[in-house]
Amino acid sequence: MMIRLNCRLSLTVCSALILLFPAALSSQPPAGGGSSIAKGTAPGSATRASAARGCADFAAEAGGDAGTSAEGPAKQVNGFNLANLDRSVSPCDDFYEFSGGGWMKSHPIPGDHPSFGTFNELRDHNQDVLRQILEDAAKDKSAAPGSNWQKIGDFYASCMDESGIESAGLKPLDPEFQRISDIKDTAGLQAEVAALQREGVDAVFGFGSEQDLKNSNIVIAGVGQGGLGLPDRAYYLDDDDRSKQLRAAYVDHVTKMFALMGDDPATAAAHAKVVLDVETQLAKASTKREDLRDPEKNYHPMALKDLDDFTPNFSWDRYFREIGAPSLTSADVGQLDFFKEMNAAMASVPLSDWKIYLRWHLVHAAARALPEKFVEENFNFYGKTLTGTKEILPRWRRCVQSTDSELGEALG
Repeated sequence: MMIRLNCRLSLTVCSALILLFPAALSSQPPAGGGSSIAKGTAPGSATRASAARGCADFAAEAGGDAGTSAEGPAKQVNGFNLANLDRSVSPCDDFYEFSGGGWMKSHPIPGDHPSFGTFNELRDHNQDVLRQILEDAAKDKSAAPGSNWQKIGDFYASCMDESGIESAGLKPLDPEFQRISDIKDTAGLQAEVAALQREGVDAVFGFGSEQDLKNSNIVIAGVGQGGLGLPDRAYYLDDDDRSKQLRAAYVDHVTKMFALMGDDPATAAAHAKVVLDVETQLAKASTKREDLRDPEKNYHPMALKDLDDFTPNFSWDRYFREIGAPSLTSADVGQLDFFKEMNAAMASVPLSDWKIYLRWHLVHAAARALPEKFVEENFNFYGKTLTGTKEILPRWRRCVQSTDSELGEALG
């Protein structure tokens, strides 16, 4: 599915056109009190004719040559570029196309972008600048140890080291794979959920700090729904053909990722089904996207004792210690129904299934930093299938994005 986003451009141009060509927008009678309606003409048809003339005048004014005058070429003026307009379209028929059609024709969506707009141009330019900074840092062998310059240079260099990544394979993940394999009980499961979340893995639910919605003077702990490999609960539950196709493609993708980890085809397929089953159970209890926009429905502060009573199968005290949270006395539970189901799943889902689920989410979170076969399979589903992107970004751009995401303050 290809999507073109150009709303900001159109909004800006629309506002500008109203300011630049106000006369063309006016449908009021001419000055002097005379009527613009000819005798014997139906008022409605006259109004429509006036509006049509207004659109024609509007387009004509917009179509004027902004770059020349009777006295010769005009000085270059910074501002709105009228070449962004599509003057072949009447603004009264399709103002969006009229205001931004010229820009869209001259800026086709690049193959490595799912969408494109003026802010994508700005972002791409910024990444070009950051690339030069990072390449200079990566080459500098005299950087002071522990300095930001050394950190961003080493991080970027390690991301660009394709041969080193291929040679390492999955070895960097072996300690976590072993921890997952060693889970013996619910306490061990909860400890590993916390350990994976510390590494940035979206396992089961989300945890972090947030502004108290009813007291802007304090920042509180908050937990919220999560743990899904697809973008939203609807992808698991909607019954239309497109949703069914996406779920089948997702299962196929998870199967291939398990196979890349070394599972035989039958085991990989069985494990992918387990992942879908566990995630579907979480999705059914997840709050709908539209309800997530209602602050009152997603604000439920609880004292830790009340939180433990609310989810007796999950020890929050142990979880907060494992994840390294500061001493807490309360937390906001964003979505109550989700955590009720999470609590039930801790007891009802077999530990073997939880291990499969955690193994999947570990490799899924790390996929873009793993050997090329993982990167390619991850892009085939999350890039091509879900967003319609035709080509993967160049490696340098992905590494710039990763460095900026993980070491943004150091990079500046």
